[in-house]
Amino acid sequence: TKTCVVTGASSGIGRELALQMIKRGWTVIAIARRAHLLQELKQEAGKDTFIQLECDVSDVSQIHAACKKIREQGLQPTLFFLNAGTGKPEYDFDQLIPTNQKTFNTNYFGTLAWVDEWLPFLNTFGGGTFVATLSALAFVAIPGASAYSSSKAATAHCFDSLRRQYLYQEIGFSSVFCGPVDTAMLQGAPQEFPFTHTAAKEATYIINQVFARKKNIYPSWVYAGLFKLLNLLPDWAILKLADIK
Repeated sequence: TKTCVVTGASSGIGRELALQMIKRGWTVIAIARRAHLLQELKQEAGKDTFIQLECDVSDVSQIHAACKKIREQGLQPTLFFLNAGTGKPEYDFDQLIPTNQKTFNTNYFGTLAWVDEWLPFLNTFGGGTFVATLSALAFVAIPGASAYSSSKAATAHCFDSLRRQYLYQEIGFSSVFCGPVDTAMLQGAPQEFPFTHTAAKEATYIINQVFARKKNIYPSWVYAGLFKLLNLLPDWAILKLADIK
């Protein structure tokens, strides 16, 4: 149908995904919490094929309401860039449950809710694809990121399972394991990282790989490979590496 949904579209990778999909001739349904940033994005896109919907994806009821509005407009999205995400550093003796609940509500359940809403419809549309923006941190649990790493790993395993379940039904599930990207989330990190990508470069790579029907996408293969290898190291070595500034 050449109609796609982009969550977390107000900034960073999501913003670039929305702009680039518009340029490729798609109708884009942009989803985000910050309505004023969506309005700015709409003005930049300058197309009638840009549709904005305010929605906090950490709230499943808001996702349901947004999807109802999409269907009421007669739109039939078949490509979903489930990009919205959250994460913050965890410090010694912080309470774990509040941070994990907030992170999972956005990163995990805020992704699966879109699958729940649209999976039955994709079967009638002739197929479609869900794309989850994850992180190379899904491969290694570094200190201070228990909620973020585990939410991304859980989504990756979920998408692996769903991809295999719907393998012969023209419904795809792709996971994007990003390295460091120059966005607002990275600015809270305690150190600078080499091989950091711009949001525009990351979005271009993701879109090209999705259209190439790739299921596991590694915009930064350096970090993906490195983080997989880190699991072979003893804990003291990972702690030392994590403290490098």
